[in-house]
Amino acid sequence: MAIAQPPISAPVADSVAAPYAPLLAAVLQTQKLIAHHLNATLRPLGLSFARYEVLAMIVAANGPLPMVQIVRALDRHPTTIGTLIDGLEGSGLAVRATNRSDRRSTLVSVTDRGREVAVSATRALDALALVDPNIMSRLHDDLHHLLSATRRALTAAPGGQRIAAADLPGGRP
Repeated sequence: MAIAQPPISAPVADSVAAPYAPLLAAVLQTQKLIAHHLNATLRPLGLSFARYEVLAMIVAANGPLPMVQIVRALDRHPTTIGTLIDGLEGSGLAVRATNRSDRRSTLVSVTDRGREVAVSATRALDALALVDPNIMSRLHDDLHHLLSATRRALTAAPGGQRIAAADLPGGRP
């Protein structure tokens, strides 16, 4: 019979952790909390935040949008975008059609109902007050700089190849 072992305690942060590990953990935990809150806000409208991103992009295009453009703009794997559009189609918010000028390309358009839901979703998200607006403004600037610096660092990775978020495990950094 095996004897139960006590849980292994986490290493002391000062001894082995990278100097930015607590910051990175806080960023990831904050991202999870915000994502949960956004999804909860959009759920009554039949959307997740990921579906909202795609829907908002289609609405902003003011016309049919090639799927490949959505993939590139959102830096997601084509299968992920396809699944999100499947959900939007299933809810009657978007439709797909073969591009008549290039049959290899698929165009996505918003429906009237999709446009209405997008407007409602945008209003709901704009009404969220996660934290003080001044903090959010400063954080926006800081995160933009962090994202740009991270992308530059990944571009300078060995081999000189750009690493896109879609190439990473899970499809996003």
